[in-house]
Amino acid sequence: MEISLLRIAVSIVSIVVVITWAWRVVNWVWLRPKRLERCLREQGLNGNSYRLLFGDLKESSKMISQAKSKPINFTLDIAPRVFPFVHQVVSNYGMSTITLVFLI
Repeated sequence: MEISLLRIAVSIVSIVVVITWAWRVVNWVWLRPKRLERCLREQGLNGNSYRLLFGDLKESSKMISQAKSKPINFTLDIAPRVFPFVHQVVSNYGMSTITLVFLI
């Protein structure tokens, strides 16, 4: 009987630890960034919405490769060539924009 009570107690403690750990991970990966995004939008900052783990990296790398494949224009506006993703975000949303970058 003592072994079964000990086993039940260990099981309950381990379940509580796993649930606590899972909650912290969900909070860190999803809830906190979405909360931050909502607060920044309430302050008037616009931008792309948060996407889990990789965010805008795929879109950004695609734009960089497209920009590098085209020849350089001899103008003073080099922003589309150097930072195409940032240039597009600023063009779409204005100077008061946010881009959420979280490195995991």
